[in-house]
Amino acid sequence: MAEKLSLVDMIGIGNLLEPLVAEDIITCEERDRIILRIAKDNEIDEYRLSVLAGYKRSKAEVLARMEQRKQSKSQPQKQEDSYISLTELARNHSKNTPGYVIQSWLRSENTLAFLNLWEQENNPDYREAGYIELLEKKKTASFTLTPKLWIEKTKATGIASKQGKGGGTFAHPMIGCEFASWISPEFKMLLLKLSLGREQVR
Repeated sequence: MAEKLSLVDMIGIGNLLEPLVAEDIITCEERDRIILRIAKDNEIDEYRLSVLAGYKRSKAEVLARMEQRKQSKSQPQKQEDSYISLTELARNHSKNTPGYVIQSWLRSENTLAFLNLWEQENNPDYREAGYIELLEKKKTASFTLTPKLWIEKTKATGIASKQGKGGGTFAHPMIGCEFASWISPEFKMLLLKLSLGREQVR
């Protein structure tokens, strides 16, 4: 039986939908229908969603939050404030070892190919040679690819790793969507339906 999503997952999903609202890809009403549908499927009461998952948040509030994220993104030491926490998304699926969930995601060549494409399009300092080197090392059974190693070898900016209190693995919202789709079939299905036509998520 598939493990149900938690409120933490709903918060992540709400954060991932915010850029779509800000860019007029979906409306606030469509966002609320998506969030409510996922919540009901996972037996999460509507009253628990509140602003934590972005439910009922107005367009003006979304734009204000996006502006704050843009400003914080220009400050490297606060990069994680504008990024999605992959650690929090993974925690519900493996409460004690969320890092293992992220490492499992990084073991997929499709994941690395996606990260490679994102960095090529968004990071002028990206080191693709590091990506190729890691692909070779992955062929060794004992090799473990961590977010920190990915960042060090490729100079990646789409994923950030922070140690200490409040630390974890953080990622650009687009990469966050890819990760959420990997751990949540429900979220992936809704994204696909959204890309095919809005009426399918109503």
